Amino acid sequence: MKAIVCLCHGYGDTCTFFLDGISRKIASAGYGVFAMDYPGFGLSEGLHGYIPCFDTLVDDVAAHFANVKGNPEHRGLPSFLFGQSMGGAVALKVHFKQPNEWNGAILVAPMCKVLLIHLEPGMQLLVCYPMQCSYNVIAYKDKPRLRTAVEMLKTTQEIERRLEEVRS
Repeated sequence: MKAIVCLCHGYGDTCTFFLDGISRKIASAGYGVFAMDYPGFGLSEGLHGYIPCFDTLVDDVAAHFANVKGNPEHRGLPSFLFGQSMGGAVALKVHFKQPNEWNGAILVAPMCKVLLIHLEPGMQLLVCYPMQCSYNVIAYKDKPRLRTAVEMLKTTQEIERRLEEVRS
């Protein structure tokens, strides 16, 4: 194994379907690929699609990947974060938490900015989010829950303030 790659999936997605083709391609090139479903996503425990605290989700991901990296056959290998969409925000926050633990990151359309706009009373709000594959029956396809949306907004505001901390 050349290195390990830790995948962070996007909003509503699951590690089961997350970039399946890319994961196989990375693994076939000699890299160990690891992922997890966040609490409330995929087949994990919790209210589906609900993120009560983004920092708790990041802590769970960091702890899971620390266990992966702590495996004796993985020790000493370079390690990389791979985040797509909301998973890009997760990967950035894991990096902020453990800046010296990662050799790099690959971010695909990372969630780094959520805009909040003032709406007049009575206006309808259209919430747009990435289209999920119709064959992924365990993906969360409903509109974001209010607490989840608030957590995503707070997270992107923090990322915007701290982006210069990411090593190049």
